Amino acid sequence: MVNLKLRITAVACLLVVFSTQLNAQTINEALIPGGAFEMGDHYGFVDSAHPSDEIPLHAVKIDSFYIAKTIATNQQYLQFLDSALSKSLIEVRSNIVYLTGDTNILCYTNQYSSYYSIGYDGHSFSIVDFRAQHPMVGVMWFGAAAYCNWLSNKNGLQQCFNETTWICDFTKNGYRLPTEAEWEYAGRGGDTTPYYIYPWGNTLDTTKANWPNSGDPYETGAYPYTTPVGFYDGTLKLKAVCGWPGSATIYMTSNGANNYGLYDMAGNVWQFVYDWYSRNYYSSSPYNSPQGPTTGDLMPDGKPYRGMRGGNWYNGDMISGVNDGHSRVSNRDPSYFRGPLDPNHPWYHVGFRVARNFSHSTGVATTYAKPNLYCCTYPNPSSESTMIQFSLPEESYVSVKIFNYLGQLQATLTDGRLAAGQHEFKWNALNQPAGLYFYILQTDNQFIKNKIILIK
Repeated sequence: MVNLKLRITAVACLLVVFSTQLNAQTINEALIPGGAFEMGDHYGFVDSAHPSDEIPLHAVKIDSFYIAKTIATNQQYLQFLDSALSKSLIEVRSNIVYLTGDTNILCYTNQYSSYYSIGYDGHSFSIVDFRAQHPMVGVMWFGAAAYCNWLSNKNGLQQCFNETTWICDFTKNGYRLPTEAEWEYAGRGGDTTPYYIYPWGNTLDTTKANWPNSGDPYETGAYPYTTPVGFYDGTLKLKAVCGWPGSATIYMTSNGANNYGLYDMAGNVWQFVYDWYSRNYYSSSPYNSPQGPTTGDLMPDGKPYRGMRGGNWYNGDMISGVNDGHSRVSNRDPSYFRGPLDPNHPWYHVGFRVARNFSHSTGVATTYAKPNLYCCTYPNPSSESTMIQFSLPEESYVSVKIFNYLGQLQATLTDGRLAAGQHEFKWNALNQPAGLYFYILQTDNQFIKNKIILIK
């Protein structure tokens, strides 16, 4: 049975790798349903390096949008570089990639530093190590934005970034970087009762994220200690398939994805957002879809920098004996601290993921008719079982899942497409302990979370 499981896992890994290579620019996206939340730190964390930049808590409303489930990879970025080079849109000067005739750095090459996985031999780009499916690092904010424009053009969408001013036109339907508010909203995965520290809850867990000293088999050899995107998905990994440098032949992960199916929202690498970083912006942030200040606070080198989210594999805060890589969902960081402050190896733990509008990509407005929940749950409180009833205005994908107060999945009542009309599902809780539970109902364009109280 074990050998069969290993063979199945190996075949599955190979199919995923093969599919990624064939369709590297087919972005695996999650639809994030619009809504409001309280942005900021709900736990009173204090960082002496940039104090009080996660407060005050402030209400923010986000329109629905798509965001990539994983960080952009070296392989994906290589395709952008190859395409742009063939059209003479980019050039390499002193082992650094620029737009032709421009001075803004897009990315660094392996010839500039061994920390970076994409090499340039004077004629073409290539992946020089085993990290093709790892996050693209050594990339600058301008390089992430330029990639978004290329990806939009490739997929028949409207280009969002003006490559002279680098201002994003948010009315366009193409790919862009998520705003800071969008990133935090998506990173929380719909969890607001309560708000959590990490994408999965409040528990420090090195089996769910690539943090410093996580113990994964990529933490050896030469930097960077990145893992493939989506590596922490709860499945058994094989060295023969994944090709890590560590000596372990197998490695078991826990699932670090949040409720929206987003991976690496904690750890692996920092992720650029669209916004400039300003310490006091939360005091003046607008309610509707904030896009950040018009410029950022000046850093010690006298320049403003864009913000980043997500944490990293390299450094962080030691909490209860575990280094979480600065991976709190609310954590803000100016990219200055990941580059110019660290001149020996800048940007080797910085990457990005792409996002795009929902309404402008589909022609559908972002104000939706919510599923009409007649009696959300009954009986509630309950001692044995609870019925969850709702009505769909149209055919839709529907997922109904039950979680305990720790955020651990207890049951999946349905996960598939349902016809328009009334539906009802029963949760048999006879063998469950008393306490507070939650059900999450997610459709194509709606996300609802409510409490279930179980008494015995």
